Amino acid sequence: MEDSVNTGMSYKDLNTKINHWLPSRVTNKLPNGNEVTLGQCMKHETGIPDIIEEDKFYLAVLNDPNKKWGPEELLEFIYDKTPVFAPGDTAIYSNTNTILVSMVIEAQTGKKHSDLLKQYILNPLGMQHTYYQPHDELPNEVAQGYFDLYNNNTIVNVSNLVTGAGNGYGGIYSNLFDLYKFINALLIKQTLLKPQSLSTMRTYGKTDDPNRYGYGIMKKFISRPPDQQGEGHSGRDLGYTANLFYFQNKGVTHIFLINYGTDSDSGLKQVFKDFQEELLNITLN
Repeated sequence: MEDSVNTGMSYKDLNTKINHWLPSRVTNKLPNGNEVTLGQCMKHETGIPDIIEEDKFYLAVLNDPNKKWGPEELLEFIYDKTPVFAPGDTAIYSNTNTILVSMVIEAQTGKKHSDLLKQYILNPLGMQHTYYQPHDELPNEVAQGYFDLYNNNTIVNVSNLVTGAGNGYGGIYSNLFDLYKFINALLIKQTLLKPQSLSTMRTYGKTDDPNRYGYGIMKKFISRPPDQQGEGHSGRDLGYTANLFYFQNKGVTHIFLINYGTDSDSGLKQVFKDFQEELLNITLN
């Protein structure tokens, strides 16, 4: 939408149903698939189940850890499932939504979303230490990812498990310096997007405590006082955890990178959540 001449998309497309772009073989089997709009996918107001909440999906990952998943293969895990809620009723984060957004982008532009990511964000900002797996080969110095996989208080190296990332969700490997380049251009200096695009992006919808979602952005820590609520996004994978938030009223940027997964439950999850809260208290108070 930022470059509508090349993408052929505009702001009105946010209110267009995804079945305008995606084939019926997908939308007819997708819960709420013929009802939800592109904008609802971006704000997580679709009620479409999250594939990473499906036990069969993780079982498939463990059984074939090196498989590179395609988007429609991933969607099969939630085909014909019961919707979580009616479109627009509330908001609950679902990685399935971002898969659908990437599919819409590719259907509209005829280009890979990974190439557009480089064209419009990574290359212009000089983010030379940012990679999008599996589209990019990771350098040897990437930190290994860990998780208490068997819930027995023993962490396991899960770096080689391919969890479907790179299909519009997950898969971004970066460092503090590149992430700061991004948040600085997007929200601090506001040079990445045109004013109308940024304003639209920051149109926040329903609450999913402790988050509220805009178009591809989230406001986090909303239970805190207004001046301690950050804008940006968090990221979780089986062996990694990341936060990137700018607290405008405080002039503080919070970048939180840990090579342990906190997306799924484990005995260590609360330890990392407590650590995050301590960092917030130190930097914001």
